[in-house]
Amino acid sequence: MQPAWNPQKFRSQSSPFSSPDRGQHMQLIIRNASITGVYGTRDIAIDGGHITAIEPHIDGQADREIDAAGNCVSTGFVDSHMHLDKALVLDRYDYAQRETLAAHRITAMTESDKMKRNFTVEDVRQRSVRLARMCVAHGTTTLRSHVDIDTVVGVVDMEGVLAAKEECRGLVDIQISPYAIRGFEGQPQSEPLLRQAVEMGADLIGGVPEADDAPVAHVDRIFALANEYGLDIDFHTDQVSAARPFALPYIAEKTIAEGMQGRVMASHCRALGYVSPEEHKHVIELCARAGVNICVTPFECLHERMALPRQAGVNVSYMSDNIQDAWRAHGNGDMMLLAVFASRLTPFNSNQELDELLDMGTIGAAKSLGFADEVGVAVGKRADLMVLDAASAHEAVLYQARRQWVIKAGRIVAADGKLLEGV
Repeated sequence: MQPAWNPQKFRSQSSPFSSPDRGQHMQLIIRNASITGVYGTRDIAIDGGHITAIEPHIDGQADREIDAAGNCVSTGFVDSHMHLDKALVLDRYDYAQRETLAAHRITAMTESDKMKRNFTVEDVRQRSVRLARMCVAHGTTTLRSHVDIDTVVGVVDMEGVLAAKEECRGLVDIQISPYAIRGFEGQPQSEPLLRQAVEMGADLIGGVPEADDAPVAHVDRIFALANEYGLDIDFHTDQVSAARPFALPYIAEKTIAEGMQGRVMASHCRALGYVSPEEHKHVIELCARAGVNICVTPFECLHERMALPRQAGVNVSYMSDNIQDAWRAHGNGDMMLLAVFASRLTPFNSNQELDELLDMGTIGAAKSLGFADEVGVAVGKRADLMVLDAASAHEAVLYQARRQWVIKAGRIVAADGKLLEGV
């Protein structure tokens, strides 16, 4: 005798579509949503912070319902690299008095030090929270912040950003990556301070090879610390507009040797725009084999740092980086603005390519941060979403579409570019 047919048996969690039980009460329903790659509009049911169903029509009631009116629903932005600790200090910085030194990095570090000496935990916390909330209003649901560790500021920045992370819990997820911004050579306190920061509650560990005269030794040291603490790595590397220094090949080789494929990020990578085509091809193939993620600022040489690596199978994302500080005066935490910059400076012109560009700032960035399997507009995924004032992802990029609603873990946290009251 054949058993009774049970439709629930065939609703796999890996399927993008399934239906809730009729009459079920849900946390949120998004009606009439467009989803990239899906013909026609769909209703999206959300409960317990996750997407529970995607159907042409969903019966049942929810605590909240919103009508997307045919507009595109996307995974929320993931800003894979910023500096909460140093951000939003232009009100205390006089560019007219800027001391211009031999290189941008030296100039910015010197000017930043002048302000960092007066940082307090409360000051860092307040500015970090303010910027994180700005990011959320623009559709960011997860971000990664690097935190300076040196003898100028000690672990004050780490304490402040940790406090901000806790305060923003439920609004935006914050990963914290402390790094010894001055390197280790001639800096005997760098490693003890970095260890202290890691033990305070870091999510990963950062490095900056060009901070030391021996970048290979710096990379080795960071891998050793990462292995000791069981953490992933994010390197600031190859930040100068020149072919040398060039640490990325060794970072990729070391990633393979240490068995850390998929767990290493290389941020900035400007040198990729200045090495020979042969060397570029070699290192990008190496990064693809190593699973090294690349994260770039969308302001220069993007063909070499973004388009070509992506074509070769490297996971690439774009970032805000510094926002209104001694390193960069610009920025407001809006990833859609960065997507427009990227589209202007790359051969990403077709609708499909512009769709991919939005994907790089959402799913691609989530992959860089290690949680791509948890997000997406599909059943079982976290309900970290944004409803865009555009019918498609490519239209959203072209028109810098408003984020009509921003949803974190199934809760509406922002609407029309503003945080909702009480969040």
